[in-house]
Amino acid sequence: MKRLVSGGLVALLLFALSAILPTQAQTFTVLHQFVGSDGSGPLGSLALDKAGNLYGTTSVGGTETYGVVFKLDKSDDETVLLDFDISNGAFPNSGLIQDKAGNLYGTADEGPGGSGVVFRITPEGKEKLLFAFQGCTCKRVRVPSGSLLMDASGNFYGTTLAGGKGNCLFGCGAIYELDTAGKLDVLYEFTGGKDGNYAVGPLVQDAAGNLYGIAVYGGDLSCPQEVQYGCGTVFKLTPSGKFTVLHAFRGGSDGALPQPGLLIDKAGNLYGAAGEGGSTNCEDPSGPPIGCGTLFKISANGKFTVLHTFTGDLDGNGPNGGLIQDPEGNLYGTTETGTTNSFYGTVFELNTSGKMTVLHQLNGNTDGATALAGLIRDSRGNLYGTAYTNFTLFNINGTVFKVKP
Repeated sequence: MKRLVSGGLVALLLFALSAILPTQAQTFTVLHQFVGSDGSGPLGSLALDKAGNLYGTTSVGGTETYGVVFKLDKSDDETVLLDFDISNGAFPNSGLIQDKAGNLYGTADEGPGGSGVVFRITPEGKEKLLFAFQGCTCKRVRVPSGSLLMDASGNFYGTTLAGGKGNCLFGCGAIYELDTAGKLDVLYEFTGGKDGNYAVGPLVQDAAGNLYGIAVYGGDLSCPQEVQYGCGTVFKLTPSGKFTVLHAFRGGSDGALPQPGLLIDKAGNLYGAAGEGGSTNCEDPSGPPIGCGTLFKISANGKFTVLHTFTGDLDGNGPNGGLIQDPEGNLYGTTETGTTNSFYGTVFELNTSGKMTVLHQLNGNTDGATALAGLIRDSRGNLYGTAYTNFTLFNINGTVFKVKP
């Protein structure tokens, strides 16, 4: 797919591309390709234990086709630890987190109550449901969204897509806490207005106990991208329950539709990705302008800065959440698609000077395509991620990959 540009955009694109370094020589390895029976369509980020084993979920596939929890050992041998069958959860779209004992925790969209579960699974594959959300047409919060956050006491924090007091059709969602006794408390209910709508985890927490997250919609309801729903927000919730919008996206140069997973550094700065918006039109010029996305920073004192505007060319299009940072402050992430050379998505690095380097362009077949979950990094600097599908192989099962610097 080739994007045509008007003469007025040429100078802008040349300037933007000057900040993009060509793909560097990296070692890209496919560690596992899903075949369906062992899982299909990974959407959540990976977890890595001290022994070097990787853990993750697939949104569908497995024996009952409701998704799986899998382990990939250091020899790249896969083990299905849990095969979902509705009674124990179904359709896990989130990543996993791990405690010091090696137990894994996650959420799934469906379950015995009809509206999702929070689950724990041991390294050996024994599962326990920590909470089952109950379906209804009421305002009860339900359908957990995204990965969990665990505090030092073992309490979990997360978001839901539905329920709450908002005026959305099924409720606008909420922020919740699940304590170690299995009691769920609703900390905040979204209205769908200036505060946001469709909040998706994981949340992040600072040393003072404040929670930070994103709502994909809501905020500025007049933004050009999603006129009916708003372009999304970045928010803060204090331990006392005070809710603050740190940034409402306008759909212009700042971006639109922030993606799940903020990064917080030791100084309290937040980093994230907006899947649309920016100054480059990634759609047909005859249609409405929809930007290729941005990377942004919100400083500890609340200053919003665009770190990179995607062009849809060498650097890709549609960055996902789940940015990670190395000790030097460089950021790493993935894009969903691209145009000229990276239709199937990219793995990228943004250094502290703002230089974008594409570490790998997915090829849509053996590599996989559509990396939706972001990355994780080990102590040696190796990057690990998942691709949702394999377009050119007519295979929707996806891959687990490694990028070695």
